[in-house]
Amino acid sequence: MRLNGEDKNNLLRSIYFIILFLIYMLICFFMPTFINGDIRELFSKRENTIINEDNTYNHEKIKLLMTENNLVVEMNLNDYLKGVLIGEMPVSYEIEALKAQAVVARTYTLYKLKNAKSKHLQGADMCDDINCCQAYKTKEYAFASWDDEIENEKWAKFEKAVIETSGEVILYNGQLINAFFHAHSGGKTENVKYLWSNEEIPYLLSVDGNEPDMRNDSKTFSKEEFKTIINSKVPNYNNNSKILIENYTGSGRVDKVKIEDTTLNASELRSMLGIRSTNFRVEESGDTITFYTVGYGHGVGMSQEGANQMAKDGSTYIDIIKHYYTGVEILTQSWKLTPKLKIW
Repeated sequence: MRLNGEDKNNLLRSIYFIILFLIYMLICFFMPTFINGDIRELFSKRENTIINEDNTYNHEKIKLLMTENNLVVEMNLNDYLKGVLIGEMPVSYEIEALKAQAVVARTYTLYKLKNAKSKHLQGADMCDDINCCQAYKTKEYAFASWDDEIENEKWAKFEKAVIETSGEVILYNGQLINAFFHAHSGGKTENVKYLWSNEEIPYLLSVDGNEPDMRNDSKTFSKEEFKTIINSKVPNYNNNSKILIENYTGSGRVDKVKIEDTTLNASELRSMLGIRSTNFRVEESGDTITFYTVGYGHGVGMSQEGANQMAKDGSTYIDIIKHYYTGVEILTQSWKLTPKLKIW
């Protein structure tokens, strides 16, 4: 049968669309493998994780150690993250700040699963101790603490933050980042090299904290109390000893202090004394020593109060994350049959 000109054009057009469709399907199937090989490798090695053939991942379960009673509880990752939000952020915070925290907490959790060997009892993946992992509180705890008529609305806000960011993680050069966060930077976040790394980590640099206030605090010790606390590190301390600040970090925090002939990292001294940050000054008066601090926490990564202020000022959770973690991308993997890969 001979085709006329119009039939030929229709046939060619149909072939053209079929070819385009096949190319699209090939891209959808193979591109996540090329872009996201590190993520695939991570999740394929976890026993309680499913990595699907279409390169979507589904971390079904996480084992959480509840430190109060040494009980290990197995739960869905998103359910765990809702509990993290309860423990880490007030429900009064803006939804975009809560979303940022959800993505940060998910990334932090999965980074630890990939890079840190479990030191918890009974093979737990994470615990609820903020000095080790991140805070976690149950839904029952939240309802008891709210105890009002809109508790369901408050809970729905946490659910919304987790569900609407489901599957999203933060990457730098294709790798999960170590997504540190803290309460209040005191004006500038800290460069991680001054705390836990001798070298700079490109995504954990010092940036503006964006908090609405400075979060000032103070803590006073008698010199005898102070001597008892630091005795293991500075055994020759006496009431006439001076606390000398040797140098500061780029963000204005104290880097090192010298007491007698001993030099201490400020972060170590902060931990020993239980003061809020390493952004401090010291005043001695008679037989007392007072530490005046600015900010709250180690200062590395996202400032939670700064994130909330940015949200109030109109920033999205994407804006917030990209501000506090330099040069990162936010990866979304869909749970649908046709895989979608979205990088912000």
